Amino acid sequence: MADGEVTIGEFARRTGLSLKALRLYDARGLLEPVRVDPGSGYRYYDLDQLERAHTISLLRRLEMPLGTIADVLGTSTGQAAAIRSWWAGRQRELTERGPELDLVLRALGEPDAPARTGRFGVDDVVVEEVGARTVASVRHAVLQEDLVASLTSDVLELRAFLDAGGAAYGAEFWVLFHGAVGFDGDGPIETCVPYEGAIAPAGAVTLREEPAQTLAYVPVTAADCRYPEIIGAYVALETWFVSRGRAHGGPEREIYPVPWSDEGVVVHVARPVS
Repeated sequence: MADGEVTIGEFARRTGLSLKALRLYDARGLLEPVRVDPGSGYRYYDLDQLERAHTISLLRRLEMPLGTIADVLGTSTGQAAAIRSWWAGRQRELTERGPELDLVLRALGEPDAPARTGRFGVDDVVVEEVGARTVASVRHAVLQEDLVASLTSDVLELRAFLDAGGAAYGAEFWVLFHGAVGFDGDGPIETCVPYEGAIAPAGAVTLREEPAQTLAYVPVTAADCRYPEIIGAYVALETWFVSRGRAHGGPEREIYPVPWSDEGVVVHVARPVS
């Protein structure tokens, strides 16, 4: 080991960062080890990287997305100005999402919350029996800032896989949220494309059956498929489960039944009923 080099474990101890965080920052190109042992795969860092690691840690305490951190670190001058600009934007976003807070408080029965700040209510929930479907899916962890790009990429990958295998599929696809996606969680999500035909799994693609089930969902138009409006659909759906005394039968999901259009319903915010 060269002078100034330390193992990933020692670097984690000195920085207070977890091994998982260091591996994530390596994968995102934010904090790459100076050397990786070709035989063991062990990562080694240089003590000169402590300052950069400390900066990343401080910015993550502000819940700054990794992509924004990369931009800040890539700025040779004016880092403070870039941080202040991002923080001002975040404050504006929190102010604009005030209606989202009102929706949550109202759903929890808070008497001082505004009467109805969104377009959705319990009466908008549709309950439907759906048959079993065979799906091709990919599953992986994803951060909030990468969700839309990741979902789009997943759908293209799955459709290309089905094309190569000669399977038949339509416009419909959906994404299952097996865990929270946000600053405090990276899922995982599972993107699914239903299909018909006989094909074999390959690579990261899994073939499985989505069972017949009772599905509760809120239809959402393109105009409402954005924040803060769409959160009202999630709140209405969860309120339906609680008020009806029904149990969840699976993870939350967004089902896209038709090609995107500026008119009409484009997504169902849904959850299986136990």
